[in-house]
Amino acid sequence: MVGIIAVFTYSFVESFNLKRKNEEIIKKNNLRVEVLNATGVKRLAQKVTARLREMGFDVIRYGNHDMELNETCIFDRKYPDLRAGKLLAKEIGNPKVYFEADPDDLVDITIIIGKDYKKYFSEIEKEWE
Repeated sequence: MVGIIAVFTYSFVESFNLKRKNEEIIKKNNLRVEVLNATGVKRLAQKVTARLREMGFDVIRYGNHDMELNETCIFDRKYPDLRAGKLLAKEIGNPKVYFEADPDDLVDITIIIGKDYKKYFSEIEKEWE
């Protein structure tokens, strides 16, 4: 009986270890982030980029979106299970994450800053005054 329990325990531990090895550990400093301003507020993408870098994210590109949006949204560009996007969403308090692959594989996450940005970056306008 002890032998059966030992074999079962060993099997369980090994399957857990194998699963952990197969899962890619995602760290925010390894994620390539793009920040797009969809508000019309000048320099907002640059300010949000600075804030995200302070938080430990690797923002590789920022700029303006081609249209204005009311809501901030995050696009996971790499993982259909949204694991990268959810990491950023959790950090800023935004639950809206969608999947849209980046055909050029340049970024892992795109955050489009909408007119509701003060909910996520409340002190951002006071910076750089």
